[in-house]
Amino acid sequence: MSVEPAHCIVAALLSERDDDADAFEFVRWRGEEENAETWSHRDLRAIVRAEAVRIAGRTRSGDRVIVAHPPGPAFVAGFLACLLSGRIAVPAAAPTTAAARAAVERLATSTDATLVLTRGESPAEAPDREDMGTHAPDDNAIAYLQFTSGSTQAPRGAVITHGALRANIAAIGDAWSLTGADRGVFWLPPFHDMGLVGAILAPLAFGAPSTLMHPAAFLQRPARWLHLMSSRRASFSGGPNFAYDLATDRAARADTADLDLSSWRVAVNGAEPVRRRTLRRFAERFADNGFRAEAFAPGYGLAESVLFVSARRADDPAVDLDADDAAPVDCGVPGRGSAIRIVDEARGTPVPEGTEGAIWVTGASLAAGYWKAPDASAAHFGGQLDGDDRRWLRTGDVGFVRDGRLYISGRAKDVLIRGGRKVHAADIEAKIANVLGRRAACAAFAVSDGVGEEDIVVLVEHASAQSDADLHRLRDAVAAAFDLTPDVIALCAPGAVRLTTSGKTARAATRDAWRAGALPVRAVWRRPVSAAA
Repeated sequence: MSVEPAHCIVAALLSERDDDADAFEFVRWRGEEENAETWSHRDLRAIVRAEAVRIAGRTRSGDRVIVAHPPGPAFVAGFLACLLSGRIAVPAAAPTTAAARAAVERLATSTDATLVLTRGESPAEAPDREDMGTHAPDDNAIAYLQFTSGSTQAPRGAVITHGALRANIAAIGDAWSLTGADRGVFWLPPFHDMGLVGAILAPLAFGAPSTLMHPAAFLQRPARWLHLMSSRRASFSGGPNFAYDLATDRAARADTADLDLSSWRVAVNGAEPVRRRTLRRFAERFADNGFRAEAFAPGYGLAESVLFVSARRADDPAVDLDADDAAPVDCGVPGRGSAIRIVDEARGTPVPEGTEGAIWVTGASLAAGYWKAPDASAAHFGGQLDGDDRRWLRTGDVGFVRDGRLYISGRAKDVLIRGGRKVHAADIEAKIANVLGRRAACAAFAVSDGVGEEDIVVLVEHASAQSDADLHRLRDAVAAAFDLTPDVIALCAPGAVRLTTSGKTARAATRDAWRAGALPVRAVWRRPVSAAA
């Protein structure tokens, strides 16, 4: 099925070309037994139309419908049915825990949702009548509300129009030359932008079959991801940086000896800081399996721009894996239809090339704003530059541009300052993980008493690190790397470091729990009051 990138998802759904070709494959495991369910494009169209009829019978056009199925067939059918029937989808995590149930309830209240699709709902049988979704929607019509992960603040719903979605999918296809000859394999949560757009919507638009597995199946055994890449001869996939670390550390050599990863040509790394050490370790670990380092496609994106902002293109030079590990990784040029400026926000003016500043983004992929949040929308989507009448998104991220290519330093809110020196929290966290040798959950943040300079606190979860010697080793490593000594280093039991639903470190929530004395602390080192920074 070949769908031009300018076509929208509804057009892709309604197309009757190549009906027998695979659209989606859903893979599950019972123990070590793999079970797969495959939908052709004909199957997909019938299932989604049936689901659209069901939804249309219980809602009105423009209603918000929360799609909170577990990852799998029902989620794909429910989300696409919303788009087909003219309802505004609100993807959410399945309410399988008390916290997840509370999150769905908050979404239902904040969006005035009239229907929640969740556990127990399954794709319906083929309808005995056509639904009303037979025409491509207007570009300005709202497709869905993508709530942010809440890594630095309360989640907000980015309003994604059909036009913005179409533009972003076009940029993705342009960057990586995706066609129906490609195949993807993904384990990403479908209620977040990377899993929704990157793993479901973009492959559908280009007629590329996508094999989907549950995130828990990957976390339980990361080698499953690689086995599917090998057995399906997949050409593109990706995930956050931690996924490559996890696969490197936990995929036993005996379990991966027969893998063939030579068909993998686009290995996206995004959604959190991209680490050169991670890329190098993964490339070295799986070189004998045919993985090529030039497949790496580090990128930058965010829900407020649908997904994709910039990335290493398929025809760009390979990432330099031999450069300094501490140096930011090249995240490519802006996608088609987008532009990036690095701005001094205090002055509201662009900074010279190579100078670090706030990352601003504009283009056809921008969300229309935040759902029912005019003040936040104006603050974040209302950036203005002299001599430029375009609307700019203040991303909240910090970085620089060199030779037209974007380098990410971190989140503006996560810059730690001591004596005029600036260090990004993510860099300290990466150093801690490197020192401990195995992946450690870590959160670095500043705590203010409202009077003097902020204290810098580093919390670490690690199974074996819990002694004074460990504390001193971590203190010395941070001081040597950044010329900065934290005020507090705490070794904690599992569960101390808070995470967002997408697996990112929720530093604000962790800081609040630390302030409240609610963390399972095992050992603490505090900088003497008289010690120099």
